[in-house]
Amino acid sequence: MTYNTIANGSDYNSYFTLDHTESETHGDEERTVYHFTATPLTASPWGEGFQHGSPPAALISNLLETGAREAGLDMQAGRYSRMSVDLLGAVPLGKLTGYTTVIRPGKRICLLEAVVSDAHGREFIRGRGWWIKGSDTTSIERVVADNIPGPETGTPATDWLDHWSSGYIDSIEVIRVPLPPRHNDNAEANPCCYWTRTSLPAVDGQEESAWTRLMKTADIANGLNMHLLDIREWSYMNVDMSVYLHRMPVGEWTGIVAEHNYGPDGIGTTVARIYDTTGPIGTINQAIMLSAVN
Repeated sequence: MTYNTIANGSDYNSYFTLDHTESETHGDEERTVYHFTATPLTASPWGEGFQHGSPPAALISNLLETGAREAGLDMQAGRYSRMSVDLLGAVPLGKLTGYTTVIRPGKRICLLEAVVSDAHGREFIRGRGWWIKGSDTTSIERVVADNIPGPETGTPATDWLDHWSSGYIDSIEVIRVPLPPRHNDNAEANPCCYWTRTSLPAVDGQEESAWTRLMKTADIANGLNMHLLDIREWSYMNVDMSVYLHRMPVGEWTGIVAEHNYGPDGIGTTVARIYDTTGPIGTINQAIMLSAVN
């Protein structure tokens, strides 16, 4: 099944459904708990019954922004500068709960945390976000990275999509674009950029922010290395993801230029620049657990 058939003919039209909410008292704190169901469109290629990292990362973004509004933060006056996600285990399909707490309150900077658990209360993912109040810095605006060719210049990454085929991967669109040599010290080792998007919302029936649209596909950065490692010989799963934005993205496309570094001791990193169609917007960083497939 391809992106187009899922987008136009699937029985599911989102990655999660919001089933209900409830208020919960935790010490002196009153918080709202959200109950979700993960649809099969979240399914990972790494194992049956588990989610790919991107949908729960988008769910964390959704919870962090909802939590910011509940905490009284003015989302027009400021925004999240960073969202980080720690994957405490393979996130299961099915019923999930989520809530958000304020870790460091403040009017100029505020740190919030979102937690997603299964129906039994086991935590599977924690995410944190730094909200920063904005100000006018147009006079000193500066971007180091060059622009990259847009998605209209590329072709569908059919081999990559087939390689990673799963409920989630089949729901996204991925375009591969060759990079000019100036974009890399070693163009042969990192010859392409990838543009990605999905028409599916993270949570059914909810309007999405630019952050959540981005997080719906950001976690694929680790997998853009099929020319380096064979999935039949190596597993390379990320245990976290941190996304930094110096500018909010515009539009539905996210461009990713990823560099994959593998150490001698079973640990690696993915470092990626990310783009919208008007230019660079930030970075993605991931820690990778490497292991041989027996």
